[in-house]
Amino acid sequence: MTPVRRLSLLAVLALAGCGGGSHGHAQTVGAYGSFAATTVAALPGGPANCRKDGEVFARDAKRFVAHSTTTAAYPADLYYVILRDDFADFQARGCAPSYLHDPLVRRLTAPERRVLVADLPTAMAAVVRSGL
Repeated sequence: MTPVRRLSLLAVLALAGCGGGSHGHAQTVGAYGSFAATTVAALPGGPANCRKDGEVFARDAKRFVAHSTTTAAYPADLYYVILRDDFADFQARGCAPSYLHDPLVRRLTAPERRVLVADLPTAMAAVVRSGL
């Protein structure tokens, strides 16, 4: 079996939840400008994966907020798309909003957290707000 086929088979098995008896969930992220709609599939979270997803979301939220100002070198669009994918993964795993609290408080100042929530779409902002 070629390495590409082996990798493809492993990806299919992982997404299918092979051997664990659990089924993953999928979240569709709508199109945004020139970025096509995508579907994010993930196995159920568990505390370790949800903590990791919270950290990734907070890291990318910091970048999104940094590029949301008028003094940024380039616009926040790319970071917004990345953040939406992070959020879709977080939701596909079924992670509780509370997993966002510590990473967001650690990485973003209170004013940055306010900017983040204000700049997010309503549904995403509601989840982030409830995690804070």
